[in-house]
Amino acid sequence: MIKTSYISCACNRLPHVVDWGRNNLVCYGANNSIAIYNPTANKFGKVLSTLHVHTDRVNTVRWIKPCFPNPETEFISASSDGTAIIWQLNDEATGSFKASDILRINEPTNICDAIYLTENSLDLLICTGSTDGDFRLWIRVGDQEIEPTQILSFSKKLPIGARLALMPNEPDGSLNPLLFIAMEDSSILLYSTIFHSDDLDQKKIGDFVKVQTLVGHEDWVTCIDYILTDSQELLIATGSQDSTIRLYKISRKSIASSEITTNDELKLKKQNFFLHDHEYEIVLESILCAHDSWIYEVHWHPLLKKDNKNCQPLKLLSCSLDKTAIIWEPSKNAGIWSETVRVGEVGGNSLGFYGCKFGPQGNSILTYGYHGSFHMWKFDENSQNWKPKPAPSGHFNSVVDLCWDSKGRFFISVSTDQTTRVHAPWLLDDGEESWHEIGRPQIHGYDMSCIAILKPNIFASGAEEKVVRIFTAPLSFKNYLEKLCNDIADFDINVKVEGASVPALGLTNKAVTDELSNDQVDQNKTENSLGKLNYNEPPVEEDIVRYTLWPELQKLYGHGYEIFSIAARYDGKVLATSSKSSCPEHAVIILWDTTAWHQPQKLFAHHLTVTQLAFSPDGQYLLSVSRDRRWALFALQDEKYELLVMSPKKDSLHARIIWCCAWTSDSKYFATGSRDGKIGIWSVDKLDSQQPTAITSLTLTHTSITAVAFAPLDNQDDELMYVIAMGFENGCIDIRKIKKTNESYSWLQIVHLNQSEAHHMTVKRITFRPMHKNQQKNKLQFASCGADNIIKVHDLLLN
Repeated sequence: MIKTSYISCACNRLPHVVDWGRNNLVCYGANNSIAIYNPTANKFGKVLSTLHVHTDRVNTVRWIKPCFPNPETEFISASSDGTAIIWQLNDEATGSFKASDILRINEPTNICDAIYLTENSLDLLICTGSTDGDFRLWIRVGDQEIEPTQILSFSKKLPIGARLALMPNEPDGSLNPLLFIAMEDSSILLYSTIFHSDDLDQKKIGDFVKVQTLVGHEDWVTCIDYILTDSQELLIATGSQDSTIRLYKISRKSIASSEITTNDELKLKKQNFFLHDHEYEIVLESILCAHDSWIYEVHWHPLLKKDNKNCQPLKLLSCSLDKTAIIWEPSKNAGIWSETVRVGEVGGNSLGFYGCKFGPQGNSILTYGYHGSFHMWKFDENSQNWKPKPAPSGHFNSVVDLCWDSKGRFFISVSTDQTTRVHAPWLLDDGEESWHEIGRPQIHGYDMSCIAILKPNIFASGAEEKVVRIFTAPLSFKNYLEKLCNDIADFDINVKVEGASVPALGLTNKAVTDELSNDQVDQNKTENSLGKLNYNEPPVEEDIVRYTLWPELQKLYGHGYEIFSIAARYDGKVLATSSKSSCPEHAVIILWDTTAWHQPQKLFAHHLTVTQLAFSPDGQYLLSVSRDRRWALFALQDEKYELLVMSPKKDSLHARIIWCCAWTSDSKYFATGSRDGKIGIWSVDKLDSQQPTAITSLTLTHTSITAVAFAPLDNQDDELMYVIAMGFENGCIDIRKIKKTNESYSWLQIVHLNQSEAHHMTVKRITFRPMHKNQQKNKLQFASCGADNIIKVHDLLLN
């Protein structure tokens, strides 16, 4: 049995790729998959699952809202792979959804929306738009297949956004769907059609025709949202790159309203259109100006139930690239819309917000930004103020390596998004662990490539530069670790550094020992960072960026090309590093003495890049694998590592690049995995120096093995029995038990994780959590990371 206890994934850096439903679930695009997040799970919130069917980046995600107050059970997503998918709920507790319908558009799709046509039914109207200007309408009747109904043409103009809305039902039973389409000329086209519910049985729907054009914005309209007010009028909000929001009211025209005003200026702001012999009017209610940059999303306050009546609050949330989100409300007397709440981000190097959503009760706000990071605020009744709350976080580019602390208290990951992140669990009252990011020690100027932990408070990282950088933990991390596990006996008690800061034009984290902030832009004196952090809950995104940097302890120079792999011995006294190479001269492995930070030794064996290094758990051996399709084993002799065995070029198990290697916990065996789908298990005691032979091997067709790890289980009897996890290029993970019976070996599959359960791109690293004090019997945990930007921690229960 296997369970996913932690998923860390950032949001795609696009507008309209996040939505928060009445079911209190947040769905958002995470690379090619869709993540389901529950803000109330595990006390601080948890990403429940990732859904993978799309084969390219997810561009838009929207919940399909049923009749109030029913929770959503379906959502629609659109992707660059040319498809839109309707997802249906399988299991709310686990965040499991299935792809019920796939709409094939065959062009990158960035627009999608859907509405139910009738109450308490599955009849669905869908619109999709692609980057080539193809705009389609689809219909689903009941549980039947979705069928296309119409293609709209806009000549040479491109649609850049669309929303579907439904006007109140008429007494004659007709339905009035409205379609708003934002065009590249800054106008909004209003389409409508009329049909009766009886026509749905024959899948009949009238053609949408343009009934009106809304103009006024001076730049692209990026977002549209609507509500039905308590007076049964449709209120439309549109946001634009001209930094303004325009509010329109659509209502059925009455004789009284046509006689009220004779003011010519107001008359110009009214536009009329006809639906089924009824005349409707569009009135520009207000123009809202307070943002300083492009507006990317507007979202109306959700419908609420008060005193057994449905009540629609007139509150509008907007967000912008100016790093702020604003709540707008009309004044009670004059009805003039004005800003009532402003929240946002201060400092840092982010580029503002791409989206914002109200929570289902309207007392929470969720925003996300350019770096895929979420910000959440919740209204506090006691202080009558909006307070920041923990939100999901993750890397926004390929995660290339991760490493566990020796006691399993936390792990550190590195990514080509140029950041290093610390992940650790909160132990909840029910014994469950709630995992979160608690620090971002390094925000670099180069893509990261590898990491190794030397001590709980010291780690080494490599990037696409020739330097290996060493970092030491500040007091803030020590405080977090003490709060989480109360086990810091091996932590350096002389830590006095409060944090670090990065100079505006530098790459080196400078230690901060006074009251300087960690803001990378503003170096003014502020409150002490230790006092800013709340150690009783996970830090919020802004605090992570500002107050959790680690100061740099040392730089190690020695390689001629970019650092590619790093490994540390169990005692942290020896560090092995390698770099990219196309010749034997630069394929050298450098060993570093971490007490004096000098090079006691260089190891020459390979001809091309060393792809992974691994010390044996007892420190007696160093294993290296390379692009030259060979592995090398070095043994410790008289405080020096000497080449013991090296696999031959010809007649070897591996005929392609060897990507990965791993040791068993007893240091008796090691594994190597290669691009040709072969994995070999080698015995240290049975290696022939001339022609080493694997004691057992496994060949998997049509895949490449890119990551391998042994579980930390001690072999209790004479028979060979280990648990091994293998990660593949397609993102799947296979876990097997290797057992020896009568001189023959069997690879018994324990579990296979598909692309939704594991990763949907190349698995870069798998590492098992070391034995720790909270370890449950027969329970193993392992962390994996991949090129899909996702980190997952799985709990494996053995029989």
